[in-house]
Amino acid sequence: MNKKQSSAQRPPNIMHEMLRSFVTLAKFLNLTHAVNHLGSTRQTVRRHIEMLQSLRGEKLLAFVDRQYVLTPEGELALVEAEQILQLDDAWMRKEVRVVDGLTAVRYDSNPEVPYFSQQHSIDTIWKSGSPLIQKGLLCWVEAKAQLEAPEFDAVRDYLLAYRQHNSEWLCVSIGEKSSYATWLGWSWAKSAIGKPLADDPMASDADQYVSQSYDSILRSGGLRIDHVYTRIARTHGAKPEPITYQRLILRCMFPNGDHALVTLVERTNTIEIVNVNLDDLPAMDTDML
Repeated sequence: MNKKQSSAQRPPNIMHEMLRSFVTLAKFLNLTHAVNHLGSTRQTVRRHIEMLQSLRGEKLLAFVDRQYVLTPEGELALVEAEQILQLDDAWMRKEVRVVDGLTAVRYDSNPEVPYFSQQHSIDTIWKSGSPLIQKGLLCWVEAKAQLEAPEFDAVRDYLLAYRQHNSEWLCVSIGEKSSYATWLGWSWAKSAIGKPLADDPMASDADQYVSQSYDSILRSGGLRIDHVYTRIARTHGAKPEPITYQRLILRCMFPNGDHALVTLVERTNTIEIVNVNLDDLPAMDTDML
């Protein structure tokens, strides 16, 4: 199978099809709309839902007042099912690998904006992490993950903060010295505040992988360090330029107890990404280090 082959062209897999029927019906909550979207039949979608519920031993969808509704168990299962489908499709396209238990992404379907990343073990922060990344981790520990704690003040101007809303990540604050702001310019960077991750000025087709990494940290309550190579335009409508960086992702808490996700990014040429020869790719302008 060609790695660019779409999921619609894949040979049928019953578990994959059951999950897709569930996710689609959960999205539309209308059987006719779900069937039309899937290009399937009412009988097939119903059978998939019944089989999935039987396998799990719990009711995922209920039919109330001629309308489908998610049960509490279905709401929990939906998040997991969406993640499984995303990973399944990406794995079939050879875009995602697991190396020593850590995730590597190789997305080059769009040659204008490739996205290569490698999750690294936390101890690499002390081996090859920049002073800013190291300081950010220390601040997070000293602040006990409380975003507004004074211990975060040393790096606050370099942080981006996100909040999850309706399964999307909304940008709620951008530090004036953050890599985001200094790459895009302050006025354009500010336009990202309040927007979902997929709609911000740096949005790309590879954002699903960024969102997945955010989701994993939200669930685990911890942190991760990624090395990234991609291309991002510096002004609206401009040609995307190469950028390489280390990204520290931290789960924090807002003062009211809600979860926050914080990213600390430093542009650097000190990155390692499995099975990607960075010497063969256009390099980031050294003025942007």
